[in-house]
Amino acid sequence: MKTKGFTLIELLIVIAIIGIVAAIAIPNLLTALQKSKLKATMADMKSIGTAIESYMTDNNMAPGGGDSDFIADIAIYLEPFYIKVLPDRDAWNGFLNYESGALGLNQLYYSIISYGRGGLSDGVDINNNGYFITSLEGFETDLCFSNGVFTQAPKAK
Repeated sequence: MKTKGFTLIELLIVIAIIGIVAAIAIPNLLTALQKSKLKATMADMKSIGTAIESYMTDNNMAPGGGDSDFIADIAIYLEPFYIKVLPDRDAWNGFLNYESGALGLNQLYYSIISYGRGGLSDGVDINNNGYFITSLEGFETDLCFSNGVFTQAPKAK
């Protein structure tokens, strides 16, 4: 009597192969998702920076009063003339922060800051030359876009 079907050993081998493939693919997928969020946040920050630069060209000063605020606080200066809709959150759903030079002192200074995946500040270093992301924890580092350039952002490999 012949029966059709797979033996237990064959099924275990197939399950082991699927497990090995998943163990390789899932970390790469998680990293790719975080990289896409990083790139989307950097693109939004660059768009906001372009709008602020246009505002500064017309008004000879950065928008805002010199305090550290949420980016949404300067929407009244930028929307809809300089940017149609001002993004106020990063791709990890954390608020984007904005700093400008104090009125009368350094009115041409501005920074847009994202606290990254973790949502907590780890101290923005404007003299940072960049960092390499070697693990998922690397996406928790702050991003800073100041005066038209990223002063704290990951380096490309």
